[in-house]
Amino acid sequence: MPSKESVQEILKAQGFTLDSTSGFGDAYKLDLGNGWQVSAYCSFEGNPFAGDVDKDTYEDIDVHLYDMIGTSHICTTDKKLEEKLPDIIRSLRANSDDDEILKCPKCKIRYVNPKTPSEGQKWKPFLSCSGMQIVGRGQNKGVLCDGISKKLPAVVKY
Repeated sequence: MPSKESVQEILKAQGFTLDSTSGFGDAYKLDLGNGWQVSAYCSFEGNPFAGDVDKDTYEDIDVHLYDMIGTSHICTTDKKLEEKLPDIIRSLRANSDDDEILKCPKCKIRYVNPKTPSEGQKWKPFLSCSGMQIVGRGQNKGVLCDGISKKLPAVVKY
């Protein structure tokens, strides 16, 4: 498992700053200078609900555009993070420079976010419109938009 100290050094070397921390993990951010930010969320090792958390060790590092837009890049070791982070930042910068690739292909208004299976579920992650939420009641019940993007991978694990 990646140590908090080594991950902080790697992230800071690429220009990230600590944005927030909680009982679940730490969030870092990097301003891309084009109106977008990259977020790196680092989950603490352990179960915070059981009070069994190691705040000096991260389970994984999830790097993505702010607000979980587009592809989620997950690094499970500090070595992979150090090796892949420059390429991940370049990829996210390229996607954010022309953000049409991040928009829902159906409504062309909202951005796409990764949807991932919970443990035990067997479906593949995908990018869906942020409008994929149930609205209304009774006969008027439906979704704002059910668009799915296949232009980018939803999750890339390293």
